[in-house]
Amino acid sequence: MRPATIVHTADVHLGIGTAGENGYEERCFARAIDLAIDADVDAVLIAGDLFDHARVPEDLLAWTAKQLDRAERPVILLVGNHDALHDTSVHHRFDVGERCARVELLDDPDGSIIEVEGTDIVVWGRALIEHEPAFRPLAGIPPKPKAKWGIVAGHGLVMPDERPSHHGSPIAPSELAGVEWDYIALGHFHGHRVLQESPVPAVYPGATSSSRKGEPGVVLVSFALGSGTPGSGTTFEWVPLALQ
Repeated sequence: MRPATIVHTADVHLGIGTAGENGYEERCFARAIDLAIDADVDAVLIAGDLFDHARVPEDLLAWTAKQLDRAERPVILLVGNHDALHDTSVHHRFDVGERCARVELLDDPDGSIIEVEGTDIVVWGRALIEHEPAFRPLAGIPPKPKAKWGIVAGHGLVMPDERPSHHGSPIAPSELAGVEWDYIALGHFHGHRVLQESPVPAVYPGATSSSRKGEPGVVLVSFALGSGTPGSGTTFEWVPLALQ
């Protein structure tokens, strides 16, 4: 398999403020795209909540499409609880197939796999329709395709134990432990947090604009040949986003 790198971010929350493309979240997202370009990564993965709500104005949707296209590399989107694919979802207006050149949306509530063009990366994820306890972001993960770097993407809250939870989109520790892919890209928790480093890294990047100790940042993930066991070829690091 060819080595590969990605930028992993989540909880961008574009449109949360009133300043449009000049808002703080928007400026942080633009810097994340700058980093993807400067680091020459193979792809960008946004693990939910690109947008904050369904009322995002059209000019901000147009700006977002330009930013995603500016990356000039594949971008994989997973929806979160703020932009879930229910009847009034913002993604009914933000059709990436029409607006963007190299953006793909994980849009199947039962889970789907996207093969990232030009790479040996595949990404699996379940589209969130309703943020409720019955929705399990990591349920039904298929076997990892052979000879591919496999990323499982999930937007939900990792719980401290196996007890039933009233939280929407819960993730049980046993579900993390049962993943036999190469990286678990999480979203929903707004602080950068490493749930486990091995055997398969499971990482919250934190919100793009306030990832670690209130600082904007993303996670840079690298895949290179390891021992052949799931996760053995994966390394990652948190990278700050310096605003100009």
